[in-house]
Formats: sequence, structure tokens, C-alpha cells
Amino acid sequence: KEDRYKDCAAFASWVSEIKSAFNSRPKKLLLSAAVSPSKKIMDVGYDIPSIARDLDWINVMTYDYHGQWDKKTGHVAPMYEHPDDDFYFFNANFTMNYWVESGCPKSKLVMGMPLYGQAFTLSKANEHGLNAPAKAGGTAGVATRAKGFLAYHEVCRLIKKGWTVVEDDASPPRMGPYAYNGNQWVGYDDKAMIAQKCYFVRDEGFGGGMVWALDLDDFRNLCGEGAYPLMNTMREILGPAKR
Repeated sequence: KEDRYKDCAAFASWVSEIKSAFNSRPKKLLLSAAVSPSKKIMDVGYDIPSIARDLDWINVMTYDYHGQWDKKTGHVAPMYEHPDDDFYFFNANFTMNYWVESGCPKSKLVMGMPLYGQAFTLSKANEHGLNAPAKAGGTAGVATRAKGFLAYHEVCRLIKKGWTVVEDDASPPRMGPYAYNGNQWVGYDDKAMIAQKCYFVRDEGFGGGMVWALDLDDFRNLCGEGAYPLMNTMREILGPAKR
């Protein structure tokens, strides 16, 4: 296991060398990285104080906590811990704060938000809650055409067709909604959860928010929330005039 992560120090050194090279240019270049949200990876894969010193900002990929690889349903990007979780650290709140506790300034941390859902094909259509058995990824979307992956504009169209939506009953919600129909299931972030996450970023003093990915939002207003409803929610809360 140690051999698997023997490049931790080498990665930190490489980042430092790049930063030095960037600083030597007439026009200073900015250096960033997209990093894992996993506590296990952070513990053995990153020299966090070192890379936090050399990177101008750090995009934390706080999504894909769950997916078809789990063989059971789970939300793509939980905000807080849920009592039915297998791991207490599989949520954005823990991830962002653990990066801080490990030596990274809040101002350099940018929190990731998904404009898509992780989708599942249920083993039994009548078992459709969290952690329900799933035999495969969900049916591919009409646009993205990837098994187990649905863009927000695909999710919202399915909901308009009658999929059942389930909201988390905690206050504040621990995760965005999930929706199901027959043996198909998808967990995703809606406008309300994107707003909740943006307020978290703003109120806790983090550097900002980022998404995967622009073209997955409802850019053609297919669902009646306006064009780019998720991105515009982010802009309204985290835009320059709001910070």
C-alpha cells in the first residue's frame, strides 16, 4: 500500500518546481489543481501544507462520492453526513474542513458542485431508497449517452415526465434530491441544494465554487427554470457583487 502512494513527496516537489518556473516568467502564471475529496487519498497522497503553499487555488472535486461502482444507490454529492452512510467522511462538509485542518487556507479552496446525477438500475423496483441494491448503472441519457450518468437537463426532463422526487427530510438537507421511476434511480443537486452549498462556501469563507460541467446545466431552458438555472444560482450567491 505504501508503494502505491510513494509519489506523495515527488508530487509536492513537482508542484513546487512548476510554481518556481511560473514565477520566473515576465507575466506571472497562476497554478491550480483539481484534487480528490477522499480522506484516504488526502492522508497518503498529498503533502497538503506544501501544495497549499505553491498552488494559487485548489479545486476540490466534492462529487462522485457514490455511483454505480457501489452496487447500491447513493447520492452523487452529499453535503453532510447521513446516519445510513458507510463512511462518515463521504460528504462535502467533512472534505472541505479536512483540507483546512490538514493545512490548506480556506481562501485557496474551491468547492466542486455537480451539474449531473449518478444514476442506477435498481435490483428490485420496489426497493428505491438510499442504499437500495443496484445491479448496474442507470439507462444512458438521450444526450450524454453514458450509462450511470445523467446531465441535469436530462434529470429535470425525466422529472417533468413523472419521476418521483424524494427530498431529504433533515433541516438543513444533508443532500440534494433523488428521483426514481420503475427500476431507474438518480441522485442529483437541484437549485436549492446548489444554493445551500454556495451559502456554505460564502459564509464559511472558502475561495469559491466550481462545477462539472457547464454543458450539463439546462442551458436551453428545457424545464422552465430559465437557461442555466444552476449556474445562475451560483452567480447570484457567489458573484463578485455578493462576496
